[in-house]
Amino acid sequence: MLSDQAAEVIQKFFLDQEDFARWIACQNPHKLAAVLGEILMLYANDKNSSTLREWVVLYIAGCHQQEGKIGYNGYKGDVPFEVKPRNVRSGEKGRKRLSGDGNFTDFTYERLEKYLQDAVHVLVAGFVDGNPIYVLDVPFECLQERLRQQLDEKFANQRPKGVFLRSANFSFRDYENDRRVRCIFLTPNWRNYLDYLTGPFQRYLEGFEQGQR
Repeated sequence: MLSDQAAEVIQKFFLDQEDFARWIACQNPHKLAAVLGEILMLYANDKNSSTLREWVVLYIAGCHQQEGKIGYNGYKGDVPFEVKPRNVRSGEKGRKRLSGDGNFTDFTYERLEKYLQDAVHVLVAGFVDGNPIYVLDVPFECLQERLRQQLDEKFANQRPKGVFLRSANFSFRDYENDRRVRCIFLTPNWRNYLDYLTGPFQRYLEGFEQGQR
């Protein structure tokens, strides 16, 4: 729920854009900073849009964002990246814990082969209440066995035209023993969020912290 101050800023922007710059220049900067933080956190926790979380992950990874819906989420040099962010909310009933998992929607054999050919990397990220907790750089090749298995179970290598695997999922179990996986971000106070991480995944992250991976 937005505060009255945040709602006022949003209304001013959309209802009177010509006067918005002049109006906002007269406002208290500390108040505006608090309002901006409130709006961003609301957006970061939006169940129906992961765009802001994708931006944050790409920024952490040092990637250039790819504009538009078509293509990969971002690039670092010539290397394409896909972002798989998960967000859990502290007050949500029956919430799932973060487990280093992710999924690809509308998946196909053709897409799997293209990702392998393009040497895609997957940024697996976890958020709690919109706050980034970890970002892992996982080469797509680490996931191919699990993803191909699900395609085979669905299509037996003969996918009808126009039919897709609605959700091809993976977990950290599919890449936990691969030394190519890198932890590029782990928030310093991540142990404050142990209640939001599965036990096995906690131990996996500890391996990075202790330099064992």
